[in-house]
Amino acid sequence: MRLPALASLLLAACTDTGLHANISYDDRFGDATTMDIHVPNGSSRDRPAIMLIHGGAWRFGEKENYADASERYASAGYVAATINYRLVPTGTYPAAVQDSLCALSFLRANAELYGIDPDRIAVAGYSAGAQLTALLGVGSQNPAHQPDCEWGPTAKPAAVIPGDGIYDFTTNTERGLIADFLGGLPSEVPDNYINASPMFQVTSDASPFLLVHGDKDVVPIEDAEKLAVLVREAGVPARLLELGGSGHVSGPGTASDGRYLQITTDTPESWAVTLDFLSITLGAP
Repeated sequence: MRLPALASLLLAACTDTGLHANISYDDRFGDATTMDIHVPNGSSRDRPAIMLIHGGAWRFGEKENYADASERYASAGYVAATINYRLVPTGTYPAAVQDSLCALSFLRANAELYGIDPDRIAVAGYSAGAQLTALLGVGSQNPAHQPDCEWGPTAKPAAVIPGDGIYDFTTNTERGLIADFLGGLPSEVPDNYINASPMFQVTSDASPFLLVHGDKDVVPIEDAEKLAVLVREAGVPARLLELGGSGHVSGPGTASDGRYLQITTDTPESWAVTLDFLSITLGAP
């Protein structure tokens, strides 16, 4: 297992400051399973944390897409971990889900090292990362998703914040990107289309949800609306923030980096609602 140098570990234990870059959470897959951990200034323990899952149609993107957001979360007092995961063509379903759960399990197993409260870790993601985020919120115990990495299976996140995601693959079967991710057509791998769809995994054990979706998105907002209703009907809190005028990678928000795909959720309104949601579900930093 690749961990930070001893000096970095001692610094983190004493002051809990700075960036821990390229931390491996599963050595078997090299850079594909690494994370960057942004830790707030000041010495503290048992902080709430948020794990961020980038988008990119399950075939591109990188943890650095969430670098700016991670810094903002750290400035607000949260430990923020942005992750890489295996991508298509080598990372077909369920690899990306297993990687995401493995990363969450790593954070819990190493919580003391980074000043994290293991019971207060939320997960957020955009586009493909939103689908993975939502699936962690409802399908973390599905046998098809259990990681076989060193850290093993883990419990659901304390809260999830998916943005502009697809939550029902059975109604989006015409897209080649989906077939590539799920390993075939619905006629070939029907169980994958069900198990990978958060819509069909909702139980009363789901995580609290904040769904964020642009009303001009090419991904229908109806999926987000239906998922929010299902989670509420299961007796779990679920909120839906509809962003007016936002498409999938364009909107009224601004991004400081051209790689920053989750622009539609990077608006003042979205940040305000997100931080309020985290305060309610995780408690104050």
